[in-house]
Amino acid sequence: VSFLQNLIQKGRMPHSLLLFGPTGTGKAAAAIEMGRALHCEQGSGLGACESCKGCRKTKALNHPDFSVLFPMPARKELDANHALTQQVIEDPYGYPLPDEGHPISIERIRSIQKQFSYGAYEGKWRTSVILHADQMRPEAGNALLKTLEEPHDRCLLILTASNLEALLPTIVSRCQYLKFAQLSSQEVEAALISQEGVEAETARFVARACGGSFRRAREMVDGDFQEAQDWSYRFLHALIWGEEFPTYTALENLSRDRQAVWQVLEGAELWLRDVFLVLNENQEQVSHFKKGEEIRELSKAFDTETITRTFEMIEALREKSRRHVNLYLGLVSLWRSVRSHTASSA
Repeated sequence: VSFLQNLIQKGRMPHSLLLFGPTGTGKAAAAIEMGRALHCEQGSGLGACESCKGCRKTKALNHPDFSVLFPMPARKELDANHALTQQVIEDPYGYPLPDEGHPISIERIRSIQKQFSYGAYEGKWRTSVILHADQMRPEAGNALLKTLEEPHDRCLLILTASNLEALLPTIVSRCQYLKFAQLSSQEVEAALISQEGVEAETARFVARACGGSFRRAREMVDGDFQEAQDWSYRFLHALIWGEEFPTYTALENLSRDRQAVWQVLEGAELWLRDVFLVLNENQEQVSHFKKGEEIRELSKAFDTETITRTFEMIEALREKSRRHVNLYLGLVSLWRSVRSHTASSA
């Protein structure tokens, strides 16, 4: 934040910025705030004041020199398009993430090129934010490259991306970029308490469990995460000690709900992470700090090597799912591998 504020205050504005990092670490929030700050009539460089005419216009998405581009279906109605973009402006940590099947088309990039060719109309700057720029089609990326190679005066293009490898290297090289790292558990815990009104003990658990993503932390708070974690513990327990026929049946039922599968596996990874921390005498960072008995139970079966192997198997199952491999067969394979490699079986 200080870096972006200094760009404005010291007048060292580049023509393009690329903010990249994991989901939920503040890229969208910073990109939108940066784009709006240049239209704030207070001119402090600290962000949008929210009270001047320029800030009211950018928040309502009716400023002629400010735009936000978001991946969405090409045939989506204009009103629906505007409503979704408005959600992004109002809640950059809670808007619906775009479907990977909805790339940014070349037509939408050309619309930005046309706007930039006119320069600023009402304010001193023309700014455009391209969220999830790593979902651009190749031809869209090539079109954007022309704008980056021939920048217009007092025009700022801000891109966000989670996957740099999905962007053309020539785009990355022509942007001044800033990496957003995973948030610390202390930062997430403080934000949950101060901004979301979450009870301290719950905030502590979620902050350690969310993987440094404030978006994920909010999703966990909004859902019944405690029940989900209990379910994931029972899943691991069944993989290790469950009877054959009931486990087959349970895995078959689970495999019918793809979203439930990933929720259970994600929770299982969190339990295994805690076992790993305990085995390596790092209890201070354990997420399930009130579930010592369950962690000790799992540590009877898992050692460091087996935990690593299980994480690799879960990731392999995710990759197979992307290729539409049968989830039930994948779960059974995971079960068999865990059963054969856990310490109890040995």
